[in-house]
Amino acid sequence: MNLLTRVASLLLLLMALFLATRATIRALPGDPLEAVIAETGTTIPPEVLRSELGLDRPFLLSALNDLRSAFQGDFGTSLASRNPIAPDLARRFRNTLMLTTTALLLAAGFSLWLGLAAAARPGGWADRFCTLHGAISAAVPTAWSGPIWILLLAVWIPIFPIGGHIGLPALALAVSVSGLWARLVRVRVVESLNWGAAPGARARGVPEWKVLVKYGLAPVSGALLGYLGTQFGGLLAGAFVTEIVFDWNGLGSGIVEAVLQRDYPMVEAGVFTAAAACLVANSLGDWLQSRWEPCKDS
Repeated sequence: MNLLTRVASLLLLLMALFLATRATIRALPGDPLEAVIAETGTTIPPEVLRSELGLDRPFLLSALNDLRSAFQGDFGTSLASRNPIAPDLARRFRNTLMLTTTALLLAAGFSLWLGLAAAARPGGWADRFCTLHGAISAAVPTAWSGPIWILLLAVWIPIFPIGGHIGLPALALAVSVSGLWARLVRVRVVESLNWGAAPGARARGVPEWKVLVKYGLAPVSGALLGYLGTQFGGLLAGAFVTEIVFDWNGLGSGIVEAVLQRDYPMVEAGVFTAAAACLVANSLGDWLQSRWEPCKDS
C-alpha cells in the first residue's frame, strides 16, 4: 500500500470516527440540553445552547458541518468555561504527548538494556528477571499499580510529589510496557545470534559485547524500531488512564472532567482527538515497519 492510499484511508477512518463519536454521545439516554441545564445551572438561553449543540439541525448535516470545522481546528465553545475548546485541547494534548514521549524513551532504554543482558546469558539472572518482569507488567494494570508507585516514591520515599509532576506517571507508564518490550529484544537478539554470523565472530575471538551489538542487535534494529512505532498508539492510550491516576493535566483527565460537567462539545472534541491520535500513531508505526521489513528481508 503506497503512502497516498494510506493517507486517503486514514482520512476516511477519521471521518467515520468523528461520526461514530457524535452518534455515541447523542445516543445517551435523556435530552442533552436538559441535562446540561440541570447539571450546570447555566443562564444561557436554551435556544443558544441548542444551536451550539447542533440540536436544531438534522444529525448528519450538523455532524458534517462540525467535522469540517474540526479539520480546520475549530471545535466550538466549551459549555462549562464558555471559552474556545481548541486552545485548551491543544494544551492538554501537548501534556499527554510529553508524558507519552518521556515514557517511551524510558521504556525503550530500559528494555534495550534488559533485553541485551538477557540475550547475553540465556538462563542467567537477567533472563529470569526479564521473564518475571514481563509477566508482572502484562498482568498488573496501571490503575492498580499507580497507587503503589505513589505510596512508594511519593510517600514512603518522597522523591516525587504526589500529583502534577511528570516523573511518577512517566515511570509507571514505562514500567507497564517495558517488560514485553524487553522480552521482544531478547527473543530477536537471540535469534540473530543463533542464525547470523555471530558463531564465526566468536570463533575469531571478537569480544562478546561487540558480537552482541554488531551481530545480535544491529540486524534486527530496524524491526525493533518499527515495532516501537506501532506501539506508540497503545502507549498514548495508556497515558489517558495514567493521567487520571496521577492527576496529570492531560487529555484523559480533561475528558473525565468534561463528562462530569456534562460539557458535551468538550467530550466530543476530546474523544475524537484521543482516538485520532492513536489511529494516526498506529498508522505511522505500521508504515515505518513496512519500510523496514524489506530491508530486513534483503
